[in-house]
Amino acid sequence: MVLVVGGAVGYWLYGDRLPSVLSRAASGAADKVTDAAVRTSERLDSEEGARIAAEQEARRRAARERRDRELGWVTVNADAPVAPKTNPLAPLRRRNGPAYVSLAANQVAGLLAPLFAQLPPSAITAQVALDGDLLLVRTAVSLSDFTGQSAIGAVLGKALVGEDTLFLAGPLEPVRPGLAQFRVQELRLKGIDVPTRLIPGLVSSLRGAAQRPGAERPGAAAVDSGSGAGTLAADALPVPLPTSVSDVRVVNGTLTLYRASTSTARTP
Repeated sequence: MVLVVGGAVGYWLYGDRLPSVLSRAASGAADKVTDAAVRTSERLDSEEGARIAAEQEARRRAARERRDRELGWVTVNADAPVAPKTNPLAPLRRRNGPAYVSLAANQVAGLLAPLFAQLPPSAITAQVALDGDLLLVRTAVSLSDFTGQSAIGAVLGKALVGEDTLFLAGPLEPVRPGLAQFRVQELRLKGIDVPTRLIPGLVSSLRGAAQRPGAERPGAAAVDSGSGAGTLAADALPVPLPTSVSDVRVVNGTLTLYRASTSTARTP
């Protein structure tokens, strides 16, 4: 009875248009239901995506902390690293000495003093570790040391205040007799990994600051970047080598230095 009356009223209001009106009403209701379902799905997808991203970052942070504990970082004075009482390179100077020596992280402070001297001015102490074929260096720095560097500003923003940890990682490679280079393949500041394409600009700033007149730290040495095959890479910090060393590599978690030939060792 109700349906009959409702139908009659509808026909009286809309006449022959009643079927199309009912169809549009049904379609509109369906569209609203669909839109609501889509919005709900998008909200759930967004929340799920944020949750997954947070879980992945937490796993990366936990893995990084676990790696740090396993590495056995060695702390050194960035301005005046204390060399071992026994010179670890002495065997290379002997006439019948070995072809190479391999050093642990706690033996390399004196050799890497010129590298530590290129750290930002606020770096008082540094930590070094050897991981696989990589040299790792980290130090607490004042973020104001990076003021005015557009590359850092693009990543971290302009609020460069306070202190944070600067982390550098990469291999050591020979450049020419008497010179090696630390290729910075990873650079992290404020917990943010600096994009690879921005690293050369920051490394260049570190090199320039270390050689600026009046800004030299103890142990810093002016190094000619060279040209051609003897040129420093754009992402590299120079590491002068003793005359008794022809090549240097990080291999299997140790710093391996290869003996120079007699003719090379005598070259000024």
